[in-house]
Amino acid sequence: MSANRLERRLARLRAEGQRGLAPYVTAGDGGLETTLAVLRAIEQAGATCVELGIPFSDPIADGPLLQASAQRALQAGTTFERTLEMLSRLRLGSDGRAPSELPVALMGYANTFLRRSARGAARAIAEAGGDALLVADLPVEEGAELASAALEAGLCPIFFAAPTTSDERIVRAARASRGFLYAIGRTGVTGRSTALDPAVLAFLERVRRLAGELPVAVGFGLSTREQVRAVTRHAELAIVGSALVERVHLAGESDPSRRPALAAEAAGAYVAELMEGVRAP
Repeated sequence: MSANRLERRLARLRAEGQRGLAPYVTAGDGGLETTLAVLRAIEQAGATCVELGIPFSDPIADGPLLQASAQRALQAGTTFERTLEMLSRLRLGSDGRAPSELPVALMGYANTFLRRSARGAARAIAEAGGDALLVADLPVEEGAELASAALEAGLCPIFFAAPTTSDERIVRAARASRGFLYAIGRTGVTGRSTALDPAVLAFLERVRRLAGELPVAVGFGLSTREQVRAVTRHAELAIVGSALVERVHLAGESDPSRRPALAAEAAGAYVAELMEGVRAP
């Protein structure tokens, strides 16, 4: 597989000695038109890439905020196929907007992808303009089929490392990944309570060492530019999910008749704020 948008973007960051931000967005929360508007705003605000979550009925790795967003998205009729249609519009340009070069990593649960076959799902994601695939409930020991299908389709398979992961498994996850290795900043589910104490920072240093040349992204609980600044001293990417999803939802709820515009405005302003942490010395 040749380098795709995600790998090229991260290679450029490394060459420039820079760090980046990877916001997480639940596809279809507030409707897919809202998601499209939010993705465009995130790109304009300077995000390095985005994780686009496919809503699932039993998101066991997600905390209350992301579970609620997935439920809202499912109730709005969001499906895997409709999400990819929206992604195609982002990638090709629509509504008078220019085509997007924002790298997009599709994140979801194994059932969503395997029920369509690993190859079929990976091919559909690539054709829609996706760049990477993360599967929250698929350990590296069981991920060979999806990883192979992703690589065949030109996607980056991405695996996870947690504070409880052994050195041997971190190395294995890094070797199976392309694009970046996802370092989970703490044990448990997603949320906004990661404390950047010495234990977390020691874990990030361990992952950085074991990952070798592969970039490392850190997620689970980041919400402020100060936290972004702290973790990007130890990793190439900071991932912000629950805090962004909540802001997007609340902004849209304030006036449902203007939901896409208000959600996009809130997302763009928040990502711009977080980017201050990325760019800070």
